[in-house]
Amino acid sequence: MELIVIGDSKLKIMLSPKDMAKYALSCDNIDYDNRETKEAFRNILDDAGKRTGFDTSSHKLCLQVFPSRKGGCEIFVSKLDAKDPTLEIREGGIHISVIYRFKGLDPLLSALKILSVRRYNKRSSVYYDDRCYYLVLEDACETSFIGEFAERLKNKNYIYHILEHCERLCINDAVERLSPLY
Repeated sequence: MELIVIGDSKLKIMLSPKDMAKYALSCDNIDYDNRETKEAFRNILDDAGKRTGFDTSSHKLCLQVFPSRKGGCEIFVSKLDAKDPTLEIREGGIHISVIYRFKGLDPLLSALKILSVRRYNKRSSVYYDDRCYYLVLEDACETSFIGEFAERLKNKNYIYHILEHCERLCINDAVERLSPLY
C-alpha cells in the first residue's frame, strides 16, 4: 500500500493487487452498500492512519475509488465534516443508483425531457465517448421508462470504465441543464 497525504483533509491510497487480496476487495465486486466492503475500507483507513497519522475516526468521509491499470486501485479520501463519524462511499464522487447507456443524443435528450417533466430533482450526470452517452442517476425511482430509450447497465462498477474512458458532458444537474435542448 502506497500512501500520499495531500493535505490536512485529503489522502491518496494506492493498493496493489496483493493489497486488494489482503483486504478481500476487487474493483469488479465492490458493493458500496455491503457491510464487508465498508469494513474493508475501515481497515484500510486504520492501517493508513497508523502509517501516516491521517486520522479519520471523527470525520465524515468521501471515498472515491478508481481501478488502476495494473489490477489494484486508487482511493482518494476526503474529510468532509468533523461532526458526523459516518462513512460515505461514492464512486467517482457520484452516489450511483442506476446507469443507462444511450446509442445517440436524441434518445438521451428525450429521456432527460421526460425526467424534467416528472420533476426529477436528484443528481444526474451525463458522460459520452465516440459511441454512446451514459446517464448516471442518483435515484432510480420512477425511471424504468428510460429502458425504452437506453440500455440499463446492471453493474454499477461500470462507472469505473465511464470515469476512465469517457468525457464529462454535465455533472450533477444534467436533467435541469440538458432537458431544454430537446
